[in-house]
Formats: sequence, C-alpha cells, structure tokens
Amino acid sequence: MLNLINPIRIVFFEHIDLNIRSCRSEVPSVTTKTAPSEMPDRLLAYQQHYEELKMILDQTFDQITIADGNGRFLMVSKNCEEVFGVPSESFLGITARELEERGIFSNSSTVKVLQSNKTETVVQTTLSGRRLVVTGIPMHDENGNLFRIINIARDITEIEKLNEQLKSTEDILGWYRGELLRTKVLAEGFVRGNNPEMDKIINLINHVADTEVTILLLGETGVGKGVFAEMIHQISRRREGPLIPVNCGAIPKDLMESELFGYVSGAFTGASAKGKKGMFEIANNGTVFLDEIGEMPMDLQVKLLHVLQGNKIYKVGSSTPTEVNARVIAATNRDLKKLVEEGGFREDLYYRLNVVPIQIPSLRQRVGDIPLFVRHFLEKFNSKYGTDRQMSQSAYDLLSAHDWPGNVRELENAVERLVITCQETVITDLHVREVVNPGANKAFSLQGIVPLKQATLQLEKQLLEMAYRKYKTTRKIGEVLELDQSTVVKKINRLKEEGQWNP
Repeated sequence: MLNLINPIRIVFFEHIDLNIRSCRSEVPSVTTKTAPSEMPDRLLAYQQHYEELKMILDQTFDQITIADGNGRFLMVSKNCEEVFGVPSESFLGITARELEERGIFSNSSTVKVLQSNKTETVVQTTLSGRRLVVTGIPMHDENGNLFRIINIARDITEIEKLNEQLKSTEDILGWYRGELLRTKVLAEGFVRGNNPEMDKIINLINHVADTEVTILLLGETGVGKGVFAEMIHQISRRREGPLIPVNCGAIPKDLMESELFGYVSGAFTGASAKGKKGMFEIANNGTVFLDEIGEMPMDLQVKLLHVLQGNKIYKVGSSTPTEVNARVIAATNRDLKKLVEEGGFREDLYYRLNVVPIQIPSLRQRVGDIPLFVRHFLEKFNSKYGTDRQMSQSAYDLLSAHDWPGNVRELENAVERLVITCQETVITDLHVREVVNPGANKAFSLQGIVPLKQATLQLEKQLLEMAYRKYKTTRKIGEVLELDQSTVVKKINRLKEEGQWNP
C-alpha cells in the first residue's frame, strides 16, 4: 500500500496530540472552580488551536477526516469535497455508517477501526467515482479508550487508469509480437520458396494455426514435416508452451504407452518409485508432434483416440484419468487411407486425425526452390562451423539436377558435408560430384523410341558437357574421350551454334 506518512502529516499528528493533551489539561473538572475572567482566554486558545488544525488539514495533498470515538465526523479537509462529490460540511456531525449507507463512500475505514480498534487500510469508491486508498488510525486516551479516528486518503484513480492503460498496451504489444513472429516465420523464403503450391500450404497453415484443430502432415520422408510442425506451433496461441516431438516409429512397442501417457509408482518391474510423466503431460499448454503416426500399434491407437476425444489420459498402472491440455499435430509418409483398408490403422482415428490434412510436396516437385534451400543451408553451416564457403553457379546447377530421393533432409546433409570437406573458399561442381552424382541419378534415358543418330547426338552432348565441367580444357577432354582436340572443338562449337551447349 502507499506510504501515507510525510513531514506534513508528522506535524499534523504532533499538533493533534498537542491539542488533545492541551484540551485535557485545560478542561476544568466538576470540582474545580474557574474564574469567569479566565473563560474568554481559554475559548480563544481553543479557537486558535482549531484554526491551526484546520489550516493544516486544508493544506495537505491527501484527504483527511477526523471522527470521534463513535465514528462521528468532527473535521474534514477542504479537498474532500472534490473527491467525495459533496460539500465538506455534509460530513460534520454524521457517522461513517450513515455516510456509507447514503453511498457517499464504500468500505469505510472508520467503521473498520471501530470494529478492530487498530489501524486499518481499505480501498474505497466515492460518490463521484473516485478510487481511494484510505488508512484509518485510532487514537486513545490515557485509559486506552478510543478517542479519535484519523483517516488519511490517497486518490489512486489516475494510477488505476494508468495501470489499465498499461495492461491494455501490454496486451496490444503481445498481439503485435505474435503477429510479427507469425510474419517472420511465414515469410521464411527457404520454406515458402517460389512454388504456388507452397503458397497455398502456407496460407492454410496461417489460417488454422491459431485454432485447436488436429493437423495431419503428409509427405515423403525428408520433405520437412518436422519444420512445418514447428512453424505451426510457433505461430499458434500455444507458442509459449512446449513442442514435444514423438517419433512413433523409433520407440519400442512395449515402451510406447508409458512414454506417451506416463506411469504411476509400481506400475511394472523397474518402474521409478516416483512414477513418470508422459509426453502428453510434459506438453501441457503446448503441442505434441506425433511423427510417423502410421507406425503406432493398434492397441495404442485406441488410447490415442480417447485422448483426442476427451483430453484425458490413463497412466500405466492407474485407473484414474488425468486431464491433459495439448494440441496434436501428426505426420506420416504412409498412405493412411490404404492402411485403413488393409486393417493396419483404425478408421475412427484416421478421421479424427484427418481434419486438416496438409500434403507437403517432394523436392522433385520444387526443383526451382533448391537454390533457396542450398543458400539457407550454406548460411546455416557456415555459421555453425565458422567457415565462409561460397558456391559456384555450376555447383548450384548440379545440386538442382539431382533427384534427391531423401528430399530436403538429404540436401541439407549434402550441403553440410560440402561445407566441412571442401578445403577451398568456393565450392565448385567438382566438389559437388564427390558428394552427389547427378549423372548416376539422372543417367541418359530416352523418352520413347528415337532415331539412333538423334540418340547418339544426345549421349555425345552429355559426355562432352560432363567432361568439360571436370577438365575445363579441350585437350584434356580429347585425351579422356580418345578424340582429337580439333574434333572436340568442332563438336563444342556446333553445340554452341545450336544453342544446346550448357556445361
């Protein structure tokens, strides 16, 4: 609470104490005879004390009232009028309970002091709508009887308004932070790329991320399902909570239930005496990412279905349900619908998971995005290993020509290996060939039957381009292909004239 003691108040209390003592010492007893000539002097002294006290009250910043031992107000500072919304004279001779009943103020500190006979601090609302922190201080006579109650109030209306404005501002800032994070995550070029299909996926993710709907990520191994799960979590309202990944294909069948749902003490031989939380409990207020959901055993599929339907889990060894609050994102590289038809996946669980399916395209369907991925991974691993590797255009071309059956994960591993193993500043096509072999993956092939001469010319072109990328000189190319240098030059010039030379 606010500290209501300052130098003016100290003077005020000293003056009050002086007045009380003075009044008590000077008030004649019933057995004491006072000369008539002394009365005017004493009345003048009382009036002087009163005027001094009133002057102090009216000069203080806080609102001060003085009540007698019955809670009846004797003095009120001038500034009470504005705060309480009534003239200060309206208080005089009226008890605190009466004023409280009239709605002049609520939660009277005077009434509290009368009840407890000790200092009380309350928060009060006045007729004019002001909010006050009021401290009521009891004063006692020499016999310990309650003699006066002094109330000191501080107007906190503006402070409360500022606190409300601050909270509102913090809420707005929190919203903007979330939107900035959402924009940053969704704008990541290496994820979005230049593929129209990816634009649709990103827009869908942006639309559903803030809901509690279950999302099913579909796609080949290595397409980045984990990256998309993390993106969804980061832009959702659960981003302050944990993201717990669970690889259903990597956990032994016998351990999967206890890993997912936890167990209680004594659930099985070797179990911890303290029990253990499962992934769903650990992910409280966050997200559980169930990767390779198609590998989950049938008996656990039933229990997962119950979690999705009722947000409750049953720990191993317990018959008492435990409430959980976690969103589920699932992922698989398998055809779940086909698995359902074959009896390998529960149909009811499939429909529960398949509320918002998102099919992530393979890298073969995003060939134009490969340079974006390569640049991203190059920056990532340069930073990780403290290197400054650059990549030539021919290296980019070779990486783009590769099939990448392992998708983004395979490409990332290849770039990391290039950054580590390359001893030169610039990574060239020669370095790339030592890591991947586009020729082996995209060997010469014919799209149907063509004239032998045409097929021969296509193979010749491929051989010349591959040799040129590796040896750079026509003399060396001739040696390797067992051709005269002049023949090599003629063939290359012909390809250039036809616009087909692209080493």
